[in-house]
Amino acid sequence: MQISSNVTLKSSYIARATIMSSKTPPTQSKGKTTLPSVNEAQLLPDGYGRVREIMSNLGDSAWSHDFRTGTTWYSSQYNPFVGFLPADLKATQAENIWWESTHPDDRHLLKESDLAYKNMKQERHAMEYRIFDDKGKMHWVLDRGVVVEKDTDGKPVLLVGTHVDITTTKELQEKIASLQEQQNKEIVRAVIERTELDRKEIANILHENVNQILTAGRMMLEFLPVMDKAIGEFTEKVKQIMYSAVDEVNKICNDINPDSLTHIPLTDLVTDLVNRLNKGKSISITFDHSGFSPSKKKNKDHELTILRAIQECLQTIVHESAAQMATIHLESNNDFMLLEVFCDDKKLNINQLSANLRIKNIVNRCDLYGGSFHLEKKKNEGVLFKASIPV
Repeated sequence: MQISSNVTLKSSYIARATIMSSKTPPTQSKGKTTLPSVNEAQLLPDGYGRVREIMSNLGDSAWSHDFRTGTTWYSSQYNPFVGFLPADLKATQAENIWWESTHPDDRHLLKESDLAYKNMKQERHAMEYRIFDDKGKMHWVLDRGVVVEKDTDGKPVLLVGTHVDITTTKELQEKIASLQEQQNKEIVRAVIERTELDRKEIANILHENVNQILTAGRMMLEFLPVMDKAIGEFTEKVKQIMYSAVDEVNKICNDINPDSLTHIPLTDLVTDLVNRLNKGKSISITFDHSGFSPSKKKNKDHELTILRAIQECLQTIVHESAAQMATIHLESNNDFMLLEVFCDDKKLNINQLSANLRIKNIVNRCDLYGGSFHLEKKKNEGVLFKASIPV
């Protein structure tokens, strides 16, 4: 279906602008103004009347558009999409009714198609868009058309096509998409739950087995007789190493154990992680949580998602970037926890990051809990990781 090129986009999308003989006035039927039938319409030269007669037999939603006159003809006496009869409206209203009834977000489709025909860049079209009837109900339209006549310059003269109501099909597609989305979320939820259970088991093994072994070894060193000064100094060093090992195992357990948030504040866990990364790598990481206030109604899964997002972002930055500096900014309001992690690697590729399994997992996790996660390239600065999770 086409629209004219004037500013108000009139004439091309008028609702059933049937070309009538001036001797055939509209009639009244059951309180509705009806237009003359197709056979009463004034026939255009060059067999256009025959074209319309054939199209009228295709159904109530056939149409043709004459680029020379800027008029559009419809085969039905009552347009099922907009719900108006042209005779019920003033001329200025009729000229704009189809355009004005089209969903504002979809009007560009009509305009672009019309322009493509006039610039001879297409000879047929098939597009789907939304339109509202006079009761405010939205319909999905499958609009198809093809040029059947051109002038000597190759420009379109006559365009014919059909309008098909595909609302039922669209609603079914949306239901299927919704079911698929729900199924995907259930799969993501199952994967997350299994992953966290595995982490918890590993943390328990580290704490109960490895940590106990290290603690037992440390205690044995405490009672080891000091034969001479050198052995004493050596034994003390080994004890300090084992102390550090026990402490490190405990911290790793806190990192991976999802139950850690039940007895350690989120900000303390992140602070500890940042301190350890600052010691072991040639990168400077800062953590600002001055605007973060733990909610009294905090959701463990949501807080855990923020923790995992910070952990995965930092691991990605440390191991897969050339960043020398990274910042973490965490704040909260009544509705959301907001996270921004920035690194100063100017050459870090966002497309490659988006394909990173760590990042994909966080995207899915944030989406599952009603939040969002995305990456932003800061020109001449670096990359920003942004997450928001409902409180």
